[in-house]
Amino acid sequence: MKRFSKTTKTLTIAALSALTLAASMPITATAQTETEDRPVIKVPRAGGRMAFEKYLCITCHMPDGRGGQNEGGYGADLRVTPLNEDQIVYTIKEGRTAKGMPAFKGQIDDETLKMLAEFIKNDLALKK
Repeated sequence: MKRFSKTTKTLTIAALSALTLAASMPITATAQTETEDRPVIKVPRAGGRMAFEKYLCITCHMPDGRGGQNEGGYGADLRVTPLNEDQIVYTIKEGRTAKGMPAFKGQIDDETLKMLAEFIKNDLALKK
């Protein structure tokens, strides 16, 4: 007995492709114009998930943020972090070397740090 029909498989693949595309859709950032008499230009920027992967946060904190013992050391469980967004930005910038968290000051711009903090607090957080 076939478990899935060809149509079901095709629709499943299409749905997964759409979800992957939606997850990778960029958010926008603003750029100043030469003269302020024109509207602000919206420039696409990568989202928090992409930054989480790009800066290899997934090495210690795992793709879902659960952390734990892994090849990168022992990462904190970001799904239940008590830190607010400003504290997360500070921690990423300054690190926690005693706990194995490297400092990323000067490597990640402030806008990306804010996106990472928002991603951690809003997307990785366990829903109550």
